[in-house]
Amino acid sequence: MQKTQFHNIPAPSISLPDLNLWMERLCEHYKVAIDQFAVNFIGKEKMLEMNQKYLNHDTHTDILTFDYGNQQVINAELFVSEYMCALNAAENGQRLESECLRLISHGFLHTIGFLDKKPEDKLLMTEQEDLCLQMFHVKQ
Repeated sequence: MQKTQFHNIPAPSISLPDLNLWMERLCEHYKVAIDQFAVNFIGKEKMLEMNQKYLNHDTHTDILTFDYGNQQVINAELFVSEYMCALNAAENGQRLESECLRLISHGFLHTIGFLDKKPEDKLLMTEQEDLCLQMFHVKQ
């Protein structure tokens, strides 16, 4: 079984080989390994249902990260809202591809210990997301 899995990515310009290479770069940079890392893009209503069920939140969110690993070995499932991804991209003047990658980065960073509740944590998270995006666009 593939260690990294990506399902229903709404940006057709993002290829699976590029995503897998990117994950390798991220793991090398952050000195972590992947046991399992599944990214699932899901619809608006499914995301709301999951947010209510698992976090007791009655709002839409862009990503839910279920982390079963230990910060050195990643074992996680990400659920990304296609709706919120498109909305975030439009609101921030970004291409859908970039927002998809940012949200995957965000979930990845959570699995290795980055937080985003406090303002200073959020700032660091955004800086690290930007670094992850830069690593995606590195050509070999």
